[in-house]
Amino acid sequence: MRLFTVKLLLGALALISTHANAEKVLLDAHWKVVKDEKQAQYYLKLSTEVKDGHYKAEVYYKNKDMLFCASALADNNIGKKIISEQFRGAYQCYFEDGKPYEQGFRNEQGQLHGLLKKYIATGQLYVESHYENGVKQGLEKGYWNGGNIRYKTTFKDGQEVGISEHFGPEGEVTAKICNDPTCVSQYFNLGKLNREEHRVDGLLQGTETTWGLNGQVISTQEYVKDKRHGDYFEYFDNGKVKRHYRFQADYKVGEQLTYYENGQIQLKELTNDKGNALQAIEYDEQGKIKKTTDSKYQGNRWVYRKQQRFSKGQLIESTENDLLKNWSLSEDYEQGELVNRREELDKILTGLYVESVKRRSGTDVITREHFNAGKREGPYEMVKFDHETGKRWVAEQGQYTNDKPSGKWKKQQENASLTFSYDDNGELHGEFRNETSSGQLLELIIFNHGTPDGLVQRYANNGQLYEKGVYRNGQQDGDWIFTDGEYGFRPIPNPERRYWYGRFDQGKQVGHWELRSSEDYVLQIANYDEQGRLDGKQYEFEEHGWIKVMNSYNHGQFLNQEMPPPVVTSDLVFPIY
Repeated sequence: MRLFTVKLLLGALALISTHANAEKVLLDAHWKVVKDEKQAQYYLKLSTEVKDGHYKAEVYYKNKDMLFCASALADNNIGKKIISEQFRGAYQCYFEDGKPYEQGFRNEQGQLHGLLKKYIATGQLYVESHYENGVKQGLEKGYWNGGNIRYKTTFKDGQEVGISEHFGPEGEVTAKICNDPTCVSQYFNLGKLNREEHRVDGLLQGTETTWGLNGQVISTQEYVKDKRHGDYFEYFDNGKVKRHYRFQADYKVGEQLTYYENGQIQLKELTNDKGNALQAIEYDEQGKIKKTTDSKYQGNRWVYRKQQRFSKGQLIESTENDLLKNWSLSEDYEQGELVNRREELDKILTGLYVESVKRRSGTDVITREHFNAGKREGPYEMVKFDHETGKRWVAEQGQYTNDKPSGKWKKQQENASLTFSYDDNGELHGEFRNETSSGQLLELIIFNHGTPDGLVQRYANNGQLYEKGVYRNGQQDGDWIFTDGEYGFRPIPNPERRYWYGRFDQGKQVGHWELRSSEDYVLQIANYDEQGRLDGKQYEFEEHGWIKVMNSYNHGQFLNQEMPPPVVTSDLVFPIY
């Protein structure tokens, strides 16, 4: 900022053409001549005083009327833009509080010449440079805020030459940097040699070495013509190798090794001529594989990658991605068994799909099915595993065709097994059988392409009847027996179960129906017309057989409720006195 500002300042003093007779000229922040007081940050005081053939010129901070810079102009003409080459002789610049900012000298061509000093806002000298006709020559020094030397370097024809020395705030050496084509650079930490590099013809060449505070070697790197080429070694504090890389033309090429402190390999990589890892194997401190990665590249971009993770020597996770085919595969394993698998092509499921679900009950469920272009196709299996008992069984088994269940299926429940079949449209077809492990029939239903058609039987697990009848074309038909007040089939014995007995005609209850107790007592009588509507007398009975309620209907319309006739007993139990 200082150089730019000073150059603008020095250039501003040259804007003397049409304003030659003005007392002062307003300048903005970029040293352009302005007329608006609000835009101005500086002003230039013009003078007709001539010294050594130059016109005296001074620039002030506008708001404080404090001198910013004092110098001389080659002539007294003002233009629109100030250039530094128009200044001549010695110049001095100041901060707003009057502390020195910059001191220097410009020759008859407006070039820096001789000693140049720059300061920081505290007034502390920041850098001293020497110029000859606008070109840096000789010794340059930089200073810390406290006054100690920050660096020393030598210029020849504007270029650094020889050895530049750099120092810390307390005066300790931090670097000796080589500026010649062939020499050695050294870097220091707390006064001790930390890094050393060699240059030949201006290019890094040979061995670069780094050291720790105790003098032990931390790393070595071979260079050839400014590029890493050859071996790189990095060491633990005990001197054992931590990393061993091999470079060719600045790329890691070939086998790259990283070690644990016990000497066991931690990471082994095989890289191509561009430094891309074709294979990487990670190990634990006992030498067992933790992770492997295999990759293929196009340019510097990987297009195929396979990663596998291991625990205690066993594979637990595997992922593959092929960007060119838009294909991916992920797999999880537990104790060597595949428990999760997902394969996608163009982001659509394909191949074997495996999903594992862990339930709070302690039973794991693993499903295995196959996909083709996002649709289920082929064998299906559900396996359950009880961790408490160690029991494992196939809970469901079948197959899919075009995303629909097909062929024979089997389900294994806790104490029962179900067998059934599907047609090509995924509809139940044929015999549906549910029976206990001991062979007791629980359900038997005949389906015809998704519709019940034929005998239906349901039983409790002790053989107690639950429901029995016939379906024709998907409708109940003929004589039926079914339970009263129970919804959903549960094959649990019930000694107090009640049943309705009657007849269906194409799905409608018709004729005389009776509700009977488990002891075969009649509890209700219902009568229906041919349309399945209540018709005629309807009876409800007490447990001892007396009529409780009599309702009359006419083709579904309620007519009245009649009082039951009085009950007449045959003999008095107790004599009347």
